Amino acid sequence: MGYIAQANESIEEFFARYMQYLTEGNFDGLATIYNYPALAVTAQGCLAITEPQQTRGFFEQGRQFYHSQQIYGVRARDIVTEVEVPGIWVGHLVLENLDSAGKAVGQEHNAYQVVTLADGTRRIAVSTPLGAYNPVQQNDVK
Repeated sequence: MGYIAQANESIEEFFARYMQYLTEGNFDGLATIYNYPALAVTAQGCLAITEPQQTRGFFEQGRQFYHSQQIYGVRARDIVTEVEVPGIWVGHLVLENLDSAGKAVGQEHNAYQVVTLADGTRRIAVSTPLGAYNPVQQNDVK
């Protein structure tokens, strides 16, 4: 087995960067977040992501949907590490959806397997949504 690089950012920093790219609509940045090939695992099946253009296209379409739902930002919350060994992080987190004023309007739960490349860069290798888009009810917002 070869050399395993140390990650050059914490998992919290990695997901903060990911959320920033999502909020900004930085599709090129989002394409650098994923490993190629990567795997998207859902209840409907598995999809191999083999090139950056697939990632860009997916997030371009998603951005249109979220904007139609009055969602303009996202932040990571409740990051839980299930397992972390050299070169691999496995865990889950809450993606909190935000309106144009930064108010929470829903949340999603996702699990990830993140690998560390030889240069120390973290990349998503497996992404799994754990629940559908769940808008927060007006009386649930505190």
